[in-house]
Order: sequence, then C-alpha cells, then structure tokens
Amino acid sequence: MVVNIEGRFINVKHSRVSMDVEWRHHPESIDTFFVNLADREQFKFITTGISRYVELGSAKIKRQLGMHHLKENIGETPLKLDDLELLANGQFVCKEAPDTSAKSLGTAFSMAWWSIISDTLPTPQKVVMRGANRETRIFTIGQWKVFSGELLPTLVSLSGPNYQGSIWIRSAYPIQALESDPLQKAATKVRPIPELFLKIPVKRKREIPLILKLNQELLRE
Repeated sequence: MVVNIEGRFINVKHSRVSMDVEWRHHPESIDTFFVNLADREQFKFITTGISRYVELGSAKIKRQLGMHHLKENIGETPLKLDDLELLANGQFVCKEAPDTSAKSLGTAFSMAWWSIISDTLPTPQKVVMRGANRETRIFTIGQWKVFSGELLPTLVSLSGPNYQGSIWIRSAYPIQALESDPLQKAATKVRPIPELFLKIPVKRKREIPLILKLNQELLRE
C-alpha cells in the first residue's frame, strides 16, 4: 500500500509545525517513508525491520541508523523515527495478564515506547502510549475509514507533555497503482515479519486481501 499522511502540531516550543509523509509499505521487504517538513529538505526513512537508514535531500546522503537513533524527533514535530519504525514493522506483543479486556500491548523492539493501551479492539477510539522518560501520549481516533479494502484510522488527534496536534490520512491505495515504483526493484530481500500480537516473530508470506487482488486486476486492464 501507499499511504499519504498529513500532520499539524503545536510542539514543545509552542511553535506550529507540519509534516507530510508518503509511506510505501512492502510487507515482505523494505518500507520507505518520504518525509516533507516545512523548514528543511525532504528526507527518506528506509527500514527493513533489521536495519535502517535515512537518505537526506537531493544529494542523497545516506546516514545509517542504529536502534538508539529511533528516539530522535522528526524535525521539530513531536513524532519520532520510532513511530515510523513501529508503523512499518508492527512489532507488538501481548502482555501476560489474566484480564484480556485490558487491551494492553507491549512493543517488541521500540526505543521510545514501552506499552500501548487501547480502550477497545479492533477499532479503538482512544489509545495511550507510554515510554521513555515517563512520557505519555494519547491518541483520540475520530473516525475509521476503508481505503482500498483496508480499514485505517483517520481524523486522529494526539496530545502529550507540552505538545498537541492532529494527523489524518489523505489517501491510501495499492502500491501497484503507482506508474513506476523504484522500490519494487530494490525490494529483493525478504525480512522476518513479526506476527501481530505474538510473542515470537515468525516468517510468513502475508496474504493479499481479495479487494487488493481485484484492484490489481482492474489496474492491469
């Protein structure tokens, strides 16, 4: 899928900041985020789930990233590189608890966030993230919407210590709809895909939803 996301925030400096992201999701290979910030050149965040790097500006300067770099904020926004890493790889585990209605998850390989608690599943309206330096972030989801057969949250507001903002999805569609996708040729390595909510990451081939198969057929025609 290709998902286009917009974000508008009041950051910890009480300044207005914005961000546009094009997320190209390759379930069995690399994920790439094209990040546009108002005050600097576009950069790309590329992750395989095992390794990651940032490609900066038109000069395409590459910066290799370790896990500890994921704590860094994206520009002056309150979002972190770790948020993109979690979106791409879905590395979450269920906490052991007798109360299964708690909807409490842990993050498997996150550097910034330790837990995620939702009010309900599978379509929560409120999600609380807790992480490093006792930071608590709250997402309030105003609406869920189907994009090309995939149910995604949209009209999302967030608040944290000394910051707030909103995020919404402008569009989402099968990646085959792009006239040319240079990432497809580069996406030759198969990465281990952690199963959502399982304790142990496992390799598997992700099934393509029927609606996406139909979309592919329509696009071929």
